[in-house]
Amino acid sequence: MNEQQAKMLLPLVNNQQVWAGLEEYLKELLVRHRTRLVVEESESEMRRLQGKLALLETLVVLKKSVNDTVQTNKRENNRE
Repeated sequence: MNEQQAKMLLPLVNNQQVWAGLEEYLKELLVRHRTRLVVEESESEMRRLQGKLALLETLVVLKKSVNDTVQTNKRENNRE
């Protein structure tokens, strides 16, 4: 993620009410998809679910990623 992308996402991830609702929803989806993955027998469906899980896990940590990117860029700009 670059600095411009992070700055565009700041209003979403730092809005407590919005982020809390989104995070709860994403975590529920993670549980549901993990449960489905455990019982899935189709190899193609397992791969599809694994891809969904990877994306959901990335989204759950989006707030941390955005804030880390912004903080890193602030520190780098202060050194210059």
